[in-house]
Amino acid sequence: MNSNYWLGKAVVVTGGARGQGAAEVLRLLKAGATVYAVDVIPDDDPLWDALVTAAHTSGATLIIRVADVSQESTWTGLARDILEAGLPLFGLVNNAGITLRKKVTETSAQEWDHLLDINLKGAFLAIRALAPLMPAGAAIVNISSVAGLIGYFSAAYTTSKWALRGLTRAAALELADQGIRVNTVCPGLVETPMILQANVVHNAEKAQLFHQGNADATLLSRGADPDEIAAAVVFLLGPDASFITGADLPVDGGMSGGGVYWRIGKGTGDL
Repeated sequence: MNSNYWLGKAVVVTGGARGQGAAEVLRLLKAGATVYAVDVIPDDDPLWDALVTAAHTSGATLIIRVADVSQESTWTGLARDILEAGLPLFGLVNNAGITLRKKVTETSAQEWDHLLDINLKGAFLAIRALAPLMPAGAAIVNISSVAGLIGYFSAAYTTSKWALRGLTRAAALELADQGIRVNTVCPGLVETPMILQANVVHNAEKAQLFHQGNADATLLSRGADPDEIAAAVVFLLGPDASFITGADLPVDGGMSGGGVYWRIGKGTGDL
């Protein structure tokens, strides 16, 4: 990729204050992009410090937008501000998401609605508001999950991640004639605070078992560094992926590709 490709171009990244989102913002800032980082984290929270420093060091521009992605006003306001700023919007990363490790019969209607509002509706609202601003050559990346490729007991989360793949395809069909590509990244185990949220799974021991189980189900036997996910996202946003649209890219260390027979082979000693 041309090292100057992102200069003079804007990108929006949701959930940009921490974890995968922060890694994506960091890569884009280092590449010279103007990054609108959308998150509910207050702008004076220390979580932003590393990104603010990176922006200063690289000479790029970081614009922190404290907002809820599930609110339509977030997107109408951001679209207006991007238009007024005048930089072409060449990228959108719908990364914001929450998890809920509850089965169908354990999930309340309120929990279901809240999770889908953030994980799915937020991406829909973002694409609807921002795609009209994007020129030919721009790209959108939706962050799904390995849970959007295979079965997973977490009902609302799994539904949201499968649905994001459907949204990707619908948007890719619609926006192709405008020269805008839309793809999905499906991470597996990623070493972020979300994966070890003991309060989500009720106790720390269960959280550790969940983490280890994910590592054991991964061909590479480890979780990803957030920057490994960010590398795939920035690739799909850029010109080196110019003929890729409507696609799902698993970045899961082989979790989905290994399938059941990898575990069976390990158990029998054949692998």
